[in-house]
Amino acid sequence: MVRTSLLLALLLQLQVVALSQQVHPLDSLEAATENTNSNSHKVDLLNELSNRYLAYQPQKSKHYAQEALELAQTINYKSGEITALNRLGEYEFRQGNYAKAVEFVTHSLKLAEKSGDHAQVAAAYRVLGNINTFGFKRFDQALQYQQRAYEFYKKLNDKRNIASYCGNITWIYGTTGKNLEEGHKLADLGIHLSDSLGDLQLLSYNFNSKGLLFMKQNRLDSALTYFLNSNQVGQQSNDHAVIAYNKSLIGEIHLQKRAFREAITWFSQALNESKELNLREVLKESYGGLARGYEGLNDYKKAYEYQLLYDDLSSTILNWEITQKTLITELEFAEEKREAKIAELELANARARTEKIIYTILSGVIIASLLIITLLVMKNNRQRTETNRLLQEKNNEIALQNERLTTTNAIKDKLFSIISHDLRTPLASLKGLLGMALRKDISEDEFKDIIPKLNNLVITTNETLENLFQWSQSQMNGWSHQPVKVNVNELADRCVQLFIQSAKTKDITLENKIHALQPVIADENQLELILRNLLNNAIKFTNKGGSIKLEAINKRDTLEIRISDTGIGMPEDQVKTLFNEQEVQTTRGTIGEKGTGLGLKLCKEMVELNGGSIFVESSPGRGTTFTVQFKTNSPG
Repeated sequence: MVRTSLLLALLLQLQVVALSQQVHPLDSLEAATENTNSNSHKVDLLNELSNRYLAYQPQKSKHYAQEALELAQTINYKSGEITALNRLGEYEFRQGNYAKAVEFVTHSLKLAEKSGDHAQVAAAYRVLGNINTFGFKRFDQALQYQQRAYEFYKKLNDKRNIASYCGNITWIYGTTGKNLEEGHKLADLGIHLSDSLGDLQLLSYNFNSKGLLFMKQNRLDSALTYFLNSNQVGQQSNDHAVIAYNKSLIGEIHLQKRAFREAITWFSQALNESKELNLREVLKESYGGLARGYEGLNDYKKAYEYQLLYDDLSSTILNWEITQKTLITELEFAEEKREAKIAELELANARARTEKIIYTILSGVIIASLLIITLLVMKNNRQRTETNRLLQEKNNEIALQNERLTTTNAIKDKLFSIISHDLRTPLASLKGLLGMALRKDISEDEFKDIIPKLNNLVITTNETLENLFQWSQSQMNGWSHQPVKVNVNELADRCVQLFIQSAKTKDITLENKIHALQPVIADENQLELILRNLLNNAIKFTNKGGSIKLEAINKRDTLEIRISDTGIGMPEDQVKTLFNEQEVQTTRGTIGEKGTGLGLKLCKEMVELNGGSIFVESSPGRGTTFTVQFKTNSPG
C-alpha cells in the first residue's frame, strides 16, 4: 500500500530552494557564468545553476556541479568545493545511486567540519538523513542526522531549511506510524513557514507530508484534501515529480474507498507522468494500483497485465536496492580500514617523536620514568581493585538474572504444556465433527444441532490462540503500548457481539449497560483483549439461564468497568491466588469448557501496563464480579 510507494518522497523533499524563488532567470545566470572574471564567483554561479536544474533537468544539474567541483579544486576554493560535492551527492541520491551519494556527501561533510562552515555541515547532515530515510530505511539513523542539521539551522535562523526539516521528519513519522501528533505539529509549522516565505515548492512538500499523516490514520478525506492542495501548489512551482507522486496517493485513496474507476484515472495520470520523469517507485505503485483497480472492475485481463508490469519493476528495484546496500557496506568497510591505517600512522609518528625526546634528554627521562613507573604501579593497583569490585557486581547481577531466567522458564514450560494440551483437544473435536459431516455419518438436522457447539469450539480456540500470541509477543519484544481516548461503550458492544452466540447457546442473558459517552485513556487493542477474556470467563462459568452484564461507574478521574455474572463463583482461597504469577490455574466451565488460565494473567499485565487496577469479588454459588479501573484523563 502506501508504505512502499512513499519511497518516492525522497525526490520531493531534498531540494529546499523553490523554483518560484529564483533571484535571476536561468538564462541570466548562465550568461553571468560566461562573463564573470572571478573564478570563485564562477564556481558559486555554477553551483547555483546545478541547484536550480536539479528538480527537472538532473543531467544539466550534474554537468554544472562537476564543472564547479573541478574549478574549485583547481583554485583551492574550499567553500565552492564543499557545495559542489553536496550537489553531486543530491543528484546521485535522486538517481538512486545511494553508495555514490554517501561518498560525495561524506567527503563534503569532512571538508565542512574542517573549515568550520556550519551551514555546509548542516546541508550534508540533511542529505545524509534523507539517504538513510528513503534509500536504506534506517529511520533511527536518519532522525539523528536530521536533528543535527536542525540544531545548526536553528542557530543560523534559517527558516527555509527549518521548513524542509519539518517535512523530512513528518515523512518519517508518517511512514513508521510513530509520534503522529508531533508529526502534525511539525507539518503545520512547515506549512506556515513555507507560506510566510512564499516558497511554493516547500509548501507543496509540507502539504504532501500532512496528507501522509492523515492517510496513516485512515482519515482519507482529510488526506485527499491535502494531496489536492499539494498538487495545486506543485503546478504553480512547476514540480512535476510531486504532482505524479500525489496522483498515485490519490489513486490509492480511491481504491480504499472502492471507487475503482476514479482510482484508475488517477493512477493512469501518475503512470504517464512518472514515465516521463523516470520516477521508478511512482511508476511501480501506479502499475500495482491499476492492477487492483481493474481487478475491482472484474477486468482480470488488464489486472493481470498490470500485475506483471508491477512484479517485473518491483524485482528490478529490489535488486538495485540490494546492490546499493552492498556498495555502501563495502564503502563503510573501506573507510574503516582507511581510518585504522591513519590511526596506525599517527601512533607510529607519536612513538618516533617520543623516542627522539628520550634520546635527547636521557638523564632527565630516567628520573621521570622512575617516578612515572611508581605512579603507574599505584594507579594500576587502584584500577585492579576497582576492576575486581566491578567484576563482583557483574557476577552478582548474572546470578540474579540466572535466577530470574530459571523462574521464567519454569512458568513458560508450564504455560506451553497447558496451551499445547488445550489447543489439541478442541481442534481434535472440530476435526471429528467435521469428519462426521463430510462422511455423512450424521444428518443435516443433527449437524445443525451441533453448529452452536462448533461455534463455541472455534471461539474458545481463537481466544486461546489470541492470548498465546499476545503472551509470546510480550515475552519476545515487550508490550507495544499506544494509549488513546477509547469509547468504552462502543468497544463493549463489539465484544458483546463477538460472544452473543456463545451466550445464546447456554441461554445466558448478555447486557451492555455502559453509557454512550464514557471514555478512558488506554491502548484500545489491549483494552479489547481484557474485556474479551473477562466476558469469555463469565460465559464459561455461568450456568444455563444465567445473566452477565457490563456496567461502568465514574469516580473522579477514573472509570470502573464491571463485568458481573450469576455463575458458580469461587471460594476465597481461589480468589486470593487467581492472579498469582508463579502458577497458572485452569478450571473447566459449567458445560465442560476448557481454559488455559493464561487469559487472566494477560488481563492483569495489560491493566497494569495501562496504569489501571483489577479486582475480583466472588463467592461460591453467588457469581463473580471483575472490576477494572482506568484513568479518564491523560497524565500530566
